[in-house]
Order: sequence, then structure tokens, then C-alpha cells
Amino acid sequence: MPKPDKKMIAKTMRSMDLCMMTTHGEGGTLTSRPMSNNAQVDYDGDSYFFTAPDTRKLRDIGRDDHVALDFQGDGVWLTIRGTASVHDDPELIKEHWTPDIEKWFGHGPDEQDGVRIIKVTASEAELYGENEGVVDIGG
Repeated sequence: MPKPDKKMIAKTMRSMDLCMMTTHGEGGTLTSRPMSNNAQVDYDGDSYFFTAPDTRKLRDIGRDDHVALDFQGDGVWLTIRGTASVHDDPELIKEHWTPDIEKWFGHGPDEQDGVRIIKVTASEAELYGENEGVVDIGG
């Protein structure tokens, strides 16, 4: 079995949309919630997620930007570990907007009031299944 590499991680992510994003909650507790990468899986080490501006996950990221993303699909499990940053840049929002996002916010990408984007920059990925191992993404 070949050892996983960045190319294998990118290929694996193409079939995975939903993940559990884990943040460090108040008092250091771990908090997970389902998130969608909106079928944007041309994976280069960054993942993008939309959110409202006043959420517990954003407060968690404000305290500690270390996060984990856990994906599962067809006998494969993938954990991405990295750091999160929060953005309200209109161009970044438009770049990653998909029509499915409108059902959550009630408007399109031109009305960005109440929309934030979380960018997760991976430091490493860990693949479980047929090909297992840790891949250094950050460098």
C-alpha cells in the first residue's frame, strides 16, 4: 500500500462534503459541530466554511485557533488538523460562495451582511482506511 501524500489527500477529499469541525470551547472543552465544505474540494491545504458572525464556533476560534476537521466516506476516514481564521472579505466570500449557501443565509453573495468565512489552514492530515498515515500539509 502506498503511503499517503498531499495528492492522495486531495483525491480523498473530492468525495467528502460534510465534516465535524472541532474547536476548543470555553474552559478548554472540545466542541464539535457538522460543517459543509460546499463541495469545494480542490484541496491545497485550505478549507473554507461559511457561518453567521455571532456563533459559538467563532468565539471558540477567537480564544484558540487550533481546529480539527473529521471527514468520513466509503471506508475512509480523514482528519485535518490546522488553524482557523475568520474573514469578512467580500472577494473571498464571492470566490467560495455556491448556490446551496443561499438556503442558510437567505440571500446571494452580493449581500454579505451577516456572513463570515472560516478558513482552515492545514498543518497535517491523517488518513485511515486502506492507506493510512500522517501527511505534513504545512510544509
